[in-house]
Amino acid sequence: MIHKDQDPMGQAIYNFHHHGDDTPVTVNTNITEGDELPVPYLFRTFDEMPLLEKKAMNMVKGNVLDVGAGAGAHSLYLQNKGFQVTSMDISELSCNVMSDLGLKNVICNDIWTFESEPFETVLFMMNGIGLVKNIDGLEPFFEHLKKYVKIGGQVILDSSDIKYMFEDDEGGFWIDLNKNYYGELEYKLAYKEMQAEPFPWLFVDFEKLRDAAIKVGWKVELIYEDDHFHYLCRLSLNV
Repeated sequence: MIHKDQDPMGQAIYNFHHHGDDTPVTVNTNITEGDELPVPYLFRTFDEMPLLEKKAMNMVKGNVLDVGAGAGAHSLYLQNKGFQVTSMDISELSCNVMSDLGLKNVICNDIWTFESEPFETVLFMMNGIGLVKNIDGLEPFFEHLKKYVKIGGQVILDSSDIKYMFEDDEGGFWIDLNKNYYGELEYKLAYKEMQAEPFPWLFVDFEKLRDAAIKVGWKVELIYEDDHFHYLCRLSLNV
């Protein structure tokens, strides 16, 4: 779990919900600097969601595990549509807010140690699959995920191919093939005076994700891809 003194995102979510403070979270990585995440966006309604997320919401079936639920935007929409939703996050502050918003089953835990009966739908939205940290983490994680999915169930996730961020003005790429996979980033989040410890996060192109999932027995479908290399896919178990 994340201690509140090391939880910029949780602090921002908590302060916006309880105090109306919309101070953004500053996001720095090893390849970008000074991006700001507007906290009200984390509380978006279905109508405010991008098309990719709307498609994901419309694919949901059965009981749902929402991993990395944050402020609970997806969980709330699904619960209000009548789904039984378990909302999981490692941030105690975020979990406090989700419970206060009326989500019925909020779990402050991580997906590596969570024990549960399987679900019909497991969600990883907003590149939640990035928690695997690096490209080598995909296969063992997809193997681990099997315990959470019922026969005939599904994992719905999105990610982005960030290769475009390494493109020069002439259309060439300055990726060093002798270094780690270009989607392995180091994140540093800040909120007001709080600076969290850096952490690894993965953005993965669809082909590499598909290959890793297929190797451990998943069927993989590309559902949607937008103009910015952001894609939505579904994993289901081959039976």
